[in-house]
Amino acid sequence: MKPVILNHSLNKTALWNGCMLASIAHAIMVAHDPELAYEHSWDGQNYNVVDSSGGRGTVTFDDNYIVGAFRVEGVSRPDRPAAVDFFAGAPKEVLELAKEETLAYLLEEDEDGTVSPLITTAFWGDRGTLSSADSIVRFVRYGGYLLEEQFMDTEAAIEAWREYYEMNEAQVQLLTSLYARKIQHPEDPIALTRREIDMIGSDNPEGLSESRTSFAEIGIAWEE
Repeated sequence: MKPVILNHSLNKTALWNGCMLASIAHAIMVAHDPELAYEHSWDGQNYNVVDSSGGRGTVTFDDNYIVGAFRVEGVSRPDRPAAVDFFAGAPKEVLELAKEETLAYLLEEDEDGTVSPLITTAFWGDRGTLSSADSIVRFVRYGGYLLEEQFMDTEAAIEAWREYYEMNEAQVQLLTSLYARKIQHPEDPIALTRREIDMIGSDNPEGLSESRTSFAEIGIAWEE
């Protein structure tokens, strides 16, 4: 099957920005509800997203390529029995990246005790486009919905996260400020000042610990 372009306006940089915005919003608001710590995380170049209904996905941001894979619990794809089948038509480098990084976060043990990656859809791309062996409709249905807010433009995404987390004005201001600093200079170290930590608005010790951890995963430290 010939791969299809998911959306001509989306690319590796745009999605990285969206995932970073989601992660900053999460890092702020997990301070209030540490039980949500599982929803967003980073492990090096790998962004992981999980929802409460059994959906999970990993997006790998390599220097040259981006690879994403997703699994929706309870859903099978008899048309694509093996994880690598979802990368039909992708460059060899994409398949290697998927095997080495992305799919390692989506392993499942079958009844025989064999551990292998189990996914229900995937995509890949470069600095120009994002492609998939699935149509956009099937991609969304089988796991791509986990990136709905991450695919939005910045203004719409900020509003979506504000509503989702019921963020107050100070928290939205902090989100907007940190996001702008992060995408303008991705590699520069950022440290939250005491005033910015106070803007989070939580005195929950467990939540604040989770918040610190989530910020550290995206290169944002807390001023001591």
